[in-house]
Amino acid sequence: MSNLIKNVIIDKSGIPLLEKFLDLSSTRQKLIAGNLANVSTPNYKSKDIDFHGELKKAVGQSEHIAGKLTNPAHLPLGQNKNSAPEVIVNDSRDANGINNVDVDREVANLARNQIYYSVGAQILARKITGLKNAIKSK
Repeated sequence: MSNLIKNVIIDKSGIPLLEKFLDLSSTRQKLIAGNLANVSTPNYKSKDIDFHGELKKAVGQSEHIAGKLTNPAHLPLGQNKNSAPEVIVNDSRDANGINNVDVDREVANLARNQIYYSVGAQILARKITGLKNAIKSK
């Protein structure tokens, strides 16, 4: 019964995609916060994820094909849309004389990411409210 509800209602409502969107925003937020926390750490390399690329992968618009796992002992083949995002380490030269963290860029990315997360959370809340209303009205 629970698989039926998950497959018919939850998966088709877009909730899993919004969950992935929020996970990506949360991961990116942690990386940006880490970059800002290490702004004065010598030789620190800033980190980020390819947010839009990971989102495309989650939506299924990726050009890569992932092999289907039929046994837990199998190794994943190709890109799996449920895998953790790849963290990209910026190997560019020093931006501030100490490391390559550009505070202005990081603060702008932080603000943009907060907006993404806030919008994603609001859409998810509306989806859940819609499902609740549909269940109550029978």
